[in-house]
Amino acid sequence: MTHALNAQECLERARMHEQLAATTADASARMMHQAMAAEFRRRAAMGGMDMTRQVVNKPIIELCPPVA
Repeated sequence: MTHALNAQECLERARMHEQLAATTADASARMMHQAMAAEFRRRAAMGGMDMTRQVVNKPIIELCPPVA
């Protein structure tokens, strides 16, 4: 999944995944395509995603070895 898509591109991807979900016989693949379609529709509703709003993943806590 790419993060540099505008709203129209997100809608196109959502439709593609909906079509794939509708035509696959594999239940797990269908669930994945439905989830991807929902995510792209969510992004389209937000106006697309651009690289200026990157999410930074940082640990909530840092684990350190015990001090002896």
